[in-house]
Amino acid sequence: MIETISAMMLFKFLMVLAFAFLTGLEMREYFFSKSDIFIFGTVRTITFIGVLGFVMSVIGQKAYLLGFASVSAFLLLFYFQKLQNHQKSILQILIALIVYNYMKIAEISVFYIPLLYVTIVFVINSKPRIRQMVAKIDSQESITFAKFLILSVIILPILPKSNVIEYVSISPFKIWIAVVVVSAISYFSYLLQKYFLSQAGVVVTAILGGMYSSTATTVVLSKKTPHPLVEASIVLATGVMYLRLWVIVAIFNFGLAKILLLPFLSLVGASVVIFWFLRETKTKETTTFKSNPLEIQVAFIFAILFVLMAAITQFVTTNFGNTGLQALSAIIGFTDIDPFVLSLIQGKYSVTQADLIQAILIAIASNNLLKAFYSAIFSKWKMKKAFFNLILLSILTLCWAVYFSY
Repeated sequence: MIETISAMMLFKFLMVLAFAFLTGLEMREYFFSKSDIFIFGTVRTITFIGVLGFVMSVIGQKAYLLGFASVSAFLLLFYFQKLQNHQKSILQILIALIVYNYMKIAEISVFYIPLLYVTIVFVINSKPRIRQMVAKIDSQESITFAKFLILSVIILPILPKSNVIEYVSISPFKIWIAVVVVSAISYFSYLLQKYFLSQAGVVVTAILGGMYSSTATTVVLSKKTPHPLVEASIVLATGVMYLRLWVIVAIFNFGLAKILLLPFLSLVGASVVIFWFLRETKTKETTTFKSNPLEIQVAFIFAILFVLMAAITQFVTTNFGNTGLQALSAIIGFTDIDPFVLSLIQGKYSVTQADLIQAILIAIASNNLLKAFYSAIFSKWKMKKAFFNLILLSILTLCWAVYFSY
C-alpha cells in the first residue's frame, strides 16, 4: 500500500528545510568573516542537521533521541578540537542543536521556526551592541531586578487574596500587584532614559520623567539653567503624569478610568498647549535620574505607604465621610500620591464613586501645587512661567473636581 504525504507534513518539511538553509547562510556570513575561527561546516552541514532532525522525528521518539545523542557526540568531539585551537566559543554548537530541533518546534507550531531564526540572526549580529549595552549595565541593578522578580513571581502567588489586615479593605495580593505595576512603569521609563535615550534632550527627559516621577522630574529640571524649553518641559512632565495615573487606574478599575478619561485627556491637552507656547529654541541639555525606582527597599516602602493610606482613608471615610476624604486628599497631595490613588481605586469605602473621583483630582491638584513651589524654590524663582502654569494646571484639575461634585 502506497501512503501519501499529508499537506501539513510537507509544509513542515519545507519550513525546516528552508530555515535550516537560511540559518546555515547566516552562520556562513558570520563565521567566514572571522578567518581565525575553527568551524565544522556551514550551509550544507546545518541544512542536513535540520533534515536529520525532521527524519528522526518522523521515525519516532527513540530515533529522534538517538539522532540528538549522535549529533551531540559529534559536536562534543568538535568542541574538544576547538579547545586544542584555544577557542572556547560554543555558539556554533548551540545553533546546530537548535536547528536539529526545528521539527520538534514545528510540531508545536510552525510559526516558532521563523521566530527562532530571527532570534539567531539578531543575536549573532548584535555582538558589538550587546557588549556595549552590557558594559553600561550596573551590576547592582541586575541584582536588584533579580530580587524584585523573586518577590513578584514567587511571593505574589502565595499572598492571601482575602482581607487579613484590620481596617484595610484590600488583600495583600492586591497590594503587591499595585507595587509591581507602579514599579514596573517607573522602572521601564528609567531604563529607557538611562540606557537607550541618555543623550536625548530635556523634552524626552520630561516625557520619560513624567512616567517615572513628575515630582522628581520637576526638581531635577528646576535645578538646570533657566530656559524657556526647560520650563515648558517641567509642565509637560506633569502632563505625562496624568497619562501615567490614568493607565494605573485603568489596570485596576477600568470603570473608573472610563469616567476619568475626559478630564485627564483635557488636562494632558492643556499641558501640551502650554508646552507648545512656552518653548522657544532647542537646547541639548540632558539629565538622567540616578535613583533606581526598582530597589527592593522602595518597593516595601511603597507597600507600607499603600497599607497606611488605605487604613487612614478607611478611618476618615467611616468617621467623616466625603468632607474628610476631600481634606485628606488635599493633604496627601503634598506627599506621594500613587499609594493614595491606588488605595482609593482598590478599596471599599463608604463613599460614592463621584467622591472617589473628586478625591483623586484634589490629590493631583494639591500635588501640582507642590511641584509649582518646587520649581520656584529650586530655580530660585527664575522659572516663573513654570511656576504659574503648574498652578494653572492645579486650578484646572480642581475645576474638574468641582464638576464631579454636582
